[in-house]
Amino acid sequence: MWKVLIGCLLVLNLIVLEATAREVTDMAGRKVSLPVTVNKVFADRFISLMAFALDEKMLCNATFSVPDAGQKYISKAYFDKPLAETNAEEILKLHPDVILLSFLDDDDRETAENWQTKLHIPVLLVRFELPKYREAFAFLGQALNRQTAANQIINFLDTYIISLNEQAKKIAKRPTVYYAEGNLGLNTEAAGSLHSQVIDYLNARNVAQVKTSSIHGMAVVSIEQVLLWQPDVIVAWSGFPAGMDLSKTVKKEFSTREYILSNSVWQQVAAARNKKVHQVPALPFGWIDRPPSVNCLPGVLWLAKQLYPENMTFDLNEALKACFRLFYHVEITDKDVTYLINN
Repeated sequence: MWKVLIGCLLVLNLIVLEATAREVTDMAGRKVSLPVTVNKVFADRFISLMAFALDEKMLCNATFSVPDAGQKYISKAYFDKPLAETNAEEILKLHPDVILLSFLDDDDRETAENWQTKLHIPVLLVRFELPKYREAFAFLGQALNRQTAANQIINFLDTYIISLNEQAKKIAKRPTVYYAEGNLGLNTEAAGSLHSQVIDYLNARNVAQVKTSSIHGMAVVSIEQVLLWQPDVIVAWSGFPAGMDLSKTVKKEFSTREYILSNSVWQQVAAARNKKVHQVPALPFGWIDRPPSVNCLPGVLWLAKQLYPENMTFDLNEALKACFRLFYHVEITDKDVTYLINN
């Protein structure tokens, strides 16, 4: 009798486990058991905005502060969340069902396994590079049971972002670009860097022949190198960290763009002399990088118009409105677009 009862209990337990768990394969090829229903996720700094886009209520932590000027342009649900990075104590306090971590290399696999063993919470690794966004949102939509939101985002990516990439590849005249970072514009990112991926994605030629020293970027160059490179266009960064403050020069008088346009040595660069220096918009986060996440999608739309004004005929205002609606959960107007691009 007891053997029969124990057998029944084991069978019942297996049925319950099957009903409350499912297996998915993450973007690193790891098989992970997830709960059927995912209500809360914890995400690291590169994935947090992706999770927020899928469901503003699902993300249980923020990873970046939002400046006062930017709070109109992202749902309050983001900046009302606790700021928390990948710290075990902070994660456990928030009780997430799943942890989302960014995936770049094999070291990230080891990190994910360690966190999963330590915290007993499933960990998914997610690719976050711009060319992988379609794949990433398809995966997240399936893994987190947010397919409807994922499909809307994928439709936006197909309509605008991937379409612009395909158009740019067909344009014969590719402009040369220098990405000016730092107080004096003498830090930059090489092609292939996470911080220059918008430039790469739009098929422009990044003039910077430098080594990308780390994921943080900011390689140091000299003005003599820039004079030799003579880029057609200069793109001036939106500040660090995360576009939260436009960097000022040592004299605290100019933004990087203003410094480049006013400095006599920089005037020897044709792009500066011809005022082909474009200030990257900064709200609610930088539109090119800082962080290098989905906040770069408005930058793809904006920079496409700057680099290829005669070739890109899409309606920038409508594209940006759709972008902010999907990724930041706010409705913006034409007046907002004008403000965002010029501030």
